[in-house]
Amino acid sequence: MSSDKSIITTAYVDFYNVIKVLYHVVHVPWQSPEDVKELLWRRHVYNNAVISLKEVFRQEIQQAEAAGKGLEAMKEEEDEELNRLIAENDRINREKAEARAVREQAEWKKTQLEILSEIEDALQKQQKMAKEASEEVRAAIERSRNFVDKANLEARIVEALENPTVYDFAIDRQGRKYYDPKPVKYQEGVPTRQKGRLFDRTLGVTQSTSGEEEQGEREVKRSSSA
Repeated sequence: MSSDKSIITTAYVDFYNVIKVLYHVVHVPWQSPEDVKELLWRRHVYNNAVISLKEVFRQEIQQAEAAGKGLEAMKEEEDEELNRLIAENDRINREKAEARAVREQAEWKKTQLEILSEIEDALQKQQKMAKEASEEVRAAIERSRNFVDKANLEARIVEALENPTVYDFAIDRQGRKYYDPKPVKYQEGVPTRQKGRLFDRTLGVTQSTSGEEEQGEREVKRSSSA
């Protein structure tokens, strides 16, 4: 008997579980009365709009039927309107495609001109650089003629000894330059005894400038030639 009760209880529980999953109770969240009124009003407005649209469509169908136009005629008119709109759309697309092709062609020509202009500028710059480089090479070759090498070393030494160049000079307070006299290759007479350091200048002694020395040398040469 107890086993029968347990079987009945198990079957009842299983049946209860089956029934339990067959439905679901929706618990609506709480809303304020103002929100409920607003939602209800919106629902009424929506329903009225749908009813009005249905009435408008019904009246249009009745008018079409009264004018001898049935649903087939209306469908044909809609198809014609659709075909007309598609044709118009295709025409507009073709016009835009042609205009776009013309614009792209003009832009491509402009781009070509810009590219050619850039190439020409680059070539001119290269030519200018090549010309400058050639001039520098020619100038370097011209300067190299005066370079000292093993072949002309002895001649250049003799030339430097025969024609010495003096770069030493002194400056007084007035900014005047006083160059040292050129060294004498062959000492004539009794050499003057040096007093003090080599580059000292004795106060009160007038020193001749480079221009004065050159002018004096020219006068001596003229007198000797005469």
